[in-house]
Amino acid sequence: MVIDSAPQTLLALDTSTANCSVALLHQQEIYAIHEMTPQQHAHRILPMIDELLQQAGIDGSQIDLIAFGEGPGAFTGIRIAAGVVQGLALGWNTPFLAISSLEAMAYQLVKAEAGNQAVIWVALMDARMNELYWQQGTFNPNISVPWQAEVCQLLSPLAVNERLMDLQQQVQASGQVMIVVGDIEKAYPEIAQAQALYHDTLPNAHAMLRLAQQYYPNRLGLEQGLPMPLYLRNEVAETIEQRQARRIMEENNPN
Repeated sequence: MVIDSAPQTLLALDTSTANCSVALLHQQEIYAIHEMTPQQHAHRILPMIDELLQQAGIDGSQIDLIAFGEGPGAFTGIRIAAGVVQGLALGWNTPFLAISSLEAMAYQLVKAEAGNQAVIWVALMDARMNELYWQQGTFNPNISVPWQAEVCQLLSPLAVNERLMDLQQQVQASGQVMIVVGDIEKAYPEIAQAQALYHDTLPNAHAMLRLAQQYYPNRLGLEQGLPMPLYLRNEVAETIEQRQARRIMEENNPN
């Protein structure tokens, strides 16, 4: 695992799905709260963070790094996470780190299931509009950097099926194992049920704590950029940019 002066006190949060998840690592002890609170993340996330700080007996100034789920996921949810992290990073003068919500979905389950085996993993999330979010990677405990991940993508169900079949042939030929995780059991049962190893799950901040230690060298300060959500649909990102542009125009031209 690549660690650059690994942080001792980490805060992680994810609001990309109905699961509002916050976790804190302090003095090698983990504190976590996970709540299924659809459409309530904006109201719950800060009180949850405050509760964890109280449990650990620390304040925000002692946080070394804030990790957050950048998405993909629910558009409102990932915007909430980015906004909250921006405010906390500014108030605490703390660096931040964006982590894929799909990767956080896969991390703990894959490591627990894999044992000493080399694994190809796939994380899937229902993206609505007859599409899925996809991310794949590998886990091999016998190499120097065991956990690796590729970029997130937006795919059709047909493309997902084709890729899964290709990967299945690959693992059969290589003797590896393929583990698929996701939240698609209800929306796409035919895909979930076709996998030899499928786990229905949601992203959680607990996994982000461990990923944040690996990716710590990639951290940013606010002087280097702002926390940004990951949008895989161009039309959604364009719509948000258009709204921001209109708001700026209205502010500059009140009449």
